[in-house]
Amino acid sequence: MVNDLPRDKHEIIVPRAAAVHDDTAAEVLIKHLFAQPSDKIPGIDYAVGYKPADGPTGGDILDVFPFDDGSVGFSVADISGKGVRAAVHAALIKYAIRAYASAEQPAEMVLRSLNRLFLENNAFEKTDAFASVFVGIVDSKRSVMTYASAGHEPVMFILPGSPVSVLAPTAPLIGIFGGQNDLFGQAVVSLEPGCTLVATTDGVTEARRDGELYGMERLTDLVARLAQKPVETQVKLLLADVSAYCYGKPQDDIALLVARIL
Repeated sequence: MVNDLPRDKHEIIVPRAAAVHDDTAAEVLIKHLFAQPSDKIPGIDYAVGYKPADGPTGGDILDVFPFDDGSVGFSVADISGKGVRAAVHAALIKYAIRAYASAEQPAEMVLRSLNRLFLENNAFEKTDAFASVFVGIVDSKRSVMTYASAGHEPVMFILPGSPVSVLAPTAPLIGIFGGQNDLFGQAVVSLEPGCTLVATTDGVTEARRDGELYGMERLTDLVARLAQKPVETQVKLLLADVSAYCYGKPQDDIALLVARIL
């Protein structure tokens, strides 16, 4: 029998049961790439929502993480591609952002460092992956958030009693341009108790019904109507509305984060 043949001492045998299939990618994303609201952070109330695509899943990130100085980081990313490779690249981005931010790099430097890492990884793995990435760092006193957005458009900010503001990108997509650090900038928004950050991946704005996109206008209108509700309720209603719009069959992963400063 084949199993009785002698094997080279350096040969590594991978059991069939241990093989990784695309079906496991969704589990990886949900368990390891998304923030867990059960992990409480003082001064921040947040919730996340996720609906995988009707087909091979991709690589989305929704992360919320505290630093030992009391500041808090938010990151949202949408990685090109589908399946396990996209999930691996998503993990690379998630933990690279945490590492760079923990080393006290400002938001724009986090994106510059991440861009270099992604380009180097593309060259080594002979891939052409890219990603849109949003990084926000809230100071320890919760008075300002410095953010950098690498082509990640669906990020909204609402001050109590004010209209929805869409946070404009400050940099190009990650993994496209090398050696052009001047392209990576950042911006600052003032915070006050009750202000809310709503961030999604483009699976929301690009959800389709009979060929028509859900779009930013529809999203910002709904975000404005829901702004005073609890964060968990906002996530639930946003997710339900987008899902219903595409008849419950999104072509791309739908992921969203709602966070409020207390």
